[in-house]
Amino acid sequence: MNRAFRSLTLLLGLKQPKPYFPEEKQICVFNKRPILYRGFTPNSVQDSIDELQAHLQTQGILANISGKFDLETEVAVIEFQKKNNLQVDGIVGPLSWACLFYPKLYRSQKEMSSESQDAVKELQTILQEEGFSKKQPDGYFSRETERGVKRFQRMYGLKDDGMVGAATWAVLLGMRQKIDRGFPRIVYFLSPQSWFMWEQFLMICFILLGIYYSPIPGETPKLSTALATAYGLTCIVPFLLECLPIRQSKQPSLPLLRYAPYVLTGIFWKPIIAFLGTLFN
Repeated sequence: MNRAFRSLTLLLGLKQPKPYFPEEKQICVFNKRPILYRGFTPNSVQDSIDELQAHLQTQGILANISGKFDLETEVAVIEFQKKNNLQVDGIVGPLSWACLFYPKLYRSQKEMSSESQDAVKELQTILQEEGFSKKQPDGYFSRETERGVKRFQRMYGLKDDGMVGAATWAVLLGMRQKIDRGFPRIVYFLSPQSWFMWEQFLMICFILLGIYYSPIPGETPKLSTALATAYGLTCIVPFLLECLPIRQSKQPSLPLLRYAPYVLTGIFWKPIIAFLGTLFN
């Protein structure tokens, strides 16, 4: 029942889904399990510790470089996390690494160091390669770059404020899933709330299509009745589809096929309504 209520509020646009990274709070997804890759060796860990301590010492947080992740290093990491609004746990996860080596970027910055300009170029390169912006990398955080950042943030459930902080950097640098390129690109420009409303609108349209072009003989309802019926079914059908062995279309060239079951729902709207009436009675 709680799940149905939460889904209903999202469909109606009454509540936005929580972002994966609220503001810049750190989410630690692993503790003792390192990121593994083909060239991973014990020396990789040592190099990371040396790099971490050198960076903390540069910022005046760590006094001695020991080459070990000792108590002094942990205290320095905790101090760094406190100063940068990260979760204070002494663990150097993806967000802590991103915050250590990538500056916070936003459009209204008055002074840009050479390091910040290089970071803006890297940001612009990623946005351009993945289709969020057409701007050529120039190291200048323009309005167009800000728009590209917001599109990226909306796509990945981040706070769409156009500011590139630790959370956005972590996702930009790979802490994310692959995008389905067949999905309508309009999602880049919509807020989460607007997207749920747009998706519900598509559901209603496809249900109406099934109602008015049904091959089953019978009287066609008035538009007001059909709209009310289609709207009500959008709140119920997603749960019914989860229970049915229907394979959703994954063809990039035909993204709208994912709404095909709603046409079928419109065709059989009378039996569905009758069944629901019997169920609730």
